[in-house]
Amino acid sequence: MKLYSSKLAPSPLKVLIFLSEKDIKDVEIINLNLAELEHKSSKYKSIAPNSRVPALQLDDGTIILETTAICRYLESIYPEPNMFGNNPMEIASIEMWYSRVTYELATPLAHGFRHTHPHMSKMEDQNQDFGLSQRKLGTKALETFNEIISTKEFIAADRFSYADIQLAVNLNFLVRLNRLELKDYKNLNDYVTQVFARPSFSV
Repeated sequence: MKLYSSKLAPSPLKVLIFLSEKDIKDVEIINLNLAELEHKSSKYKSIAPNSRVPALQLDDGTIILETTAICRYLESIYPEPNMFGNNPMEIASIEMWYSRVTYELATPLAHGFRHTHPHMSKMEDQNQDFGLSQRKLGTKALETFNEIISTKEFIAADRFSYADIQLAVNLNFLVRLNRLELKDYKNLNDYVTQVFARPSFSV
């Protein structure tokens, strides 16, 4: 298998962390230079028509796009250590918190960055007003999640799961890209520090 990746972007980093957590070593990593728009090349578009990373190419040539889809596939063939839930309640909890992190927190912060940051002007059809309104929603979500995590070690279960990869990586990337300070949200800052101390996050 081949994973088309980039350490500069949060989505492929999540897969790299996932591979490390599971100690999966038989995946060839092909890093793309996003700054030089290698992901926009016709060669890569033949693999990923949406020009996004990551993309997992199986040995038979089948392509799997989207971070969670890739991780779910890998979980099915490398079931241990489990990252998506061992029982119905745990599965539901991890799915719930992954979705809440994605749609309540990460999505508005991502739009805030993409539509307001000058470095994204060549890659996005920017709408400043939309970006600013999304950043406001993201900031409100940061306050909410700062309260939620105050009573938890992990976001979804009593152990590390895929939902923690989603939350920690997005916080580490998207807060600063929106010109916000994670240290202003003490509980989230402590959580990110704890999670990023895991060996898998040093990929």
